[in-house]
Amino acid sequence: MKEKFVKPNDSILVQITEEIRPEEIKSPEIEAIIERMLNAAYGKQVDRAKPLLVGLAAPQIGIPKRVILIDVSARGKGNVGDLRVYINPEIVWKSEEESEWYEGCYSTDRVCGIVSRPNSIKVKALTRDGQPIEEKHEGYTARIFQHEIDHLNGIEFVSYITDDNKLHWVEEDEFPEYRNNEGWRNWPKKCPREKWERIKGISKQ
Repeated sequence: MKEKFVKPNDSILVQITEEIRPEEIKSPEIEAIIERMLNAAYGKQVDRAKPLLVGLAAPQIGIPKRVILIDVSARGKGNVGDLRVYINPEIVWKSEEESEWYEGCYSTDRVCGIVSRPNSIKVKALTRDGQPIEEKHEGYTARIFQHEIDHLNGIEFVSYITDDNKLHWVEEDEFPEYRNNEGWRNWPKKCPREKWERIKGISKQ
């Protein structure tokens, strides 16, 4: 069964999610949540060596819990293969140095954009086995962590974009050009702020 993503205007995307107590982690309920997320990340693929998604947060499929999946091998140009589960993730350090890169999301329809984020982070979390971990990540992987943890706090990447020229509209068949060939750097199709607000259902019109 293919998991359905909530629509961009679903209120769960702007809510703060619930922490999972350590004693709950191995419960049937949490195991079922993790499996639902993995099913969403791999889609209909039988081979779980290559997920379709580089990151996923539980609220994106309608679950208000603090769980994310991150492919720590992702490099922003299609490299995948090491998808991991992080429970109650928290960023405990961010570098002062930032850089810009593109971001897109199943939860923002065809809206993508250029976002500035810290280059390096340290994150602590619990594993699927309930073990505490602390990891340092850099570059694109650090960006995915920040993006997905934002979802757990009801924040979407569009909120960081103040220059409307950096807010883009990308059709599904255009995404390889946008991503792999770095078309995002000079993308001609903009997404007017009013269009984004209509998608989110917050338009004043």
